[in-house]
Amino acid sequence: MWVATSYDNVNSFIDEDKPLIIFKHSYRCSLSSMALNRIENISEELSQKAKFVLVDVINQRDLSTEISRYFNIKHESPQVIFYHQNEVQFADSHLNINSSKILGYL
Repeated sequence: MWVATSYDNVNSFIDEDKPLIIFKHSYRCSLSSMALNRIENISEELSQKAKFVLVDVINQRDLSTEISRYFNIKHESPQVIFYHQNEVQFADSHLNINSSKILGYL
């Protein structure tokens, strides 16, 4: 799992050859922790097929805001964004974060 730092920007995530999965996470939220568990259960498979970015929305507020603007998606937390072939394939939040759905897009 690749964790974004405060020096990263959205352009550093984009890889035209590999799908991108961004997970916006709040360490203060139990629902976000549950969603992260779902993602972690498939992390090995994700790392083989996609670039995975974990964004801490509390400590990386500017980056989280930039992501929302760049992809033109309302900020939510927890939130997963799947980007491939120059477009957002899907974005889900809260209880709609589903590992089988993510794997289905890969």
